[in-house]
Amino acid sequence: MFTKSFLLVAPAAVLLSGTSVFALTAEEVWADLQGLASENDSAISAATEVKEDGAVVLNGVSIGPAGKPAFVTIAEMSIEEQDDGSVAFFPSDIKVVGAPGMTASIEEQELSVSVFEDEGGLGYAVFADMLKVVFDSSEGSGDTAIRNAGSFVFEGLEASYGRATEAMTVDLTADRLVYDLTQVNKAAMIDSTSVSDSADLVIAGTLTVPEGVDLAALDAPGAFEAAVAAGLAMDATMTSGASGGTMDERSEMMPIKAEFQSTGSSMKLAFDQERLVTDLEATGITLNVTPPGMPMAFPASLDSLGMTYLMPIVAPEGGDYQLKLNLNNLVVGEEVWSMFDPGAALPREPANLALDLTGQAKFDMLAMIAADTAGTAAPIPEPVSLDIKELAVKVAGATLAGTGAFTFDNSMLAAGGPPMPVGTADLRLEGGNKLIDGLIAIGLLTSEDAMGARMMMAMFGKPEGEDVLTSQIEARQGGSIFVNGQQIQ
Repeated sequence: MFTKSFLLVAPAAVLLSGTSVFALTAEEVWADLQGLASENDSAISAATEVKEDGAVVLNGVSIGPAGKPAFVTIAEMSIEEQDDGSVAFFPSDIKVVGAPGMTASIEEQELSVSVFEDEGGLGYAVFADMLKVVFDSSEGSGDTAIRNAGSFVFEGLEASYGRATEAMTVDLTADRLVYDLTQVNKAAMIDSTSVSDSADLVIAGTLTVPEGVDLAALDAPGAFEAAVAAGLAMDATMTSGASGGTMDERSEMMPIKAEFQSTGSSMKLAFDQERLVTDLEATGITLNVTPPGMPMAFPASLDSLGMTYLMPIVAPEGGDYQLKLNLNNLVVGEEVWSMFDPGAALPREPANLALDLTGQAKFDMLAMIAADTAGTAAPIPEPVSLDIKELAVKVAGATLAGTGAFTFDNSMLAAGGPPMPVGTADLRLEGGNKLIDGLIAIGLLTSEDAMGARMMMAMFGKPEGEDVLTSQIEARQGGSIFVNGQQIQ
């Protein structure tokens, strides 16, 4: 993946350096690039350099470590001052020279890179009718072989990066993104290829970097925890239109093939010192999956699939958490049904799932990471409350719904005991007996197993109509549990 950044080495070097460039002229930007490279034991040079009115035209540009062969060459690059005060780079014929065991290349159509003054720093923008990056990296052989290869192709690319006084911003749009990735790791039993084609890609993100934080050193012990505690934060969103692709896992452990399509998707990822949030959604999903050992693909479709996950990062007095899942109208193809229910004993209705759990918990992820690194005892997370805002499952004609609210007694945690819930949950099951009859008919349940299941339903459920049961489960202080008013523990 590092090959993608080669294209932007020159402008990115100036932008990330924090060097002030008050007069963005072509000559000064070119001089700053060379000086910055020298400071970092690298070199940017040109075989010929022609200064023109408001421009510098370079031929035979080489980028690489000082005193060593270049890893990027550019046949020609013009640096031109623009009417809006920016400076634009126009490279052509870019070639990448990889390390031993690696090859890479960049192809482009109408590519330009622009440097401009931003809030408190510099920014850059990339425009291209087409930008393609191809890479192939291999090491080892036989049982230790590792290979990562693939390509990324952007069409109609417009991307910008800004370095304001407190945050970095990235905005990217592309009419189309196509990627093809192959990963092989014999030791880990991985051998897979994935291909994806997405339209109307939009990415927007902000990275807040506190003063004194070095992003390049975040992998050092304790560096990431300290950076988050100091205010490192990110907020990013990505959306795409119609997408499709394939996945082929060829490993001996779990060979599987899949094809997928979606009418649209979105993703949000955000974190700061207080919380981590992920929010995913996809619509109009169709799947064709070929499980291990099967000669044919099994089709399925979904109207929508969504997941929201919220957890506290540092909340010693209690922070919000949430787990939300939505699976809307899952339809499985007749090919799947016919394998275990050829007589249609079970209704072929779409399946639905809705789950929304919220609450508060005392949590300190940074302290837990630090303790793990140091090999010391980590603080124990403590649940404070749990609200079952929604539980709704519908499958094969049966439905289960429920709500509830609990608090937790954590007095036993220090001694290694569990948190003890206190509260109630209300459940409603419709069509449970009919589902059991269907499972017996297709052989997934024996009559003896079904009898035990019906007895459990009779013990914990209160009849409210034909094949309808309700239950109220109450957990009381001290660990006692009541079901519909009757103590069972």
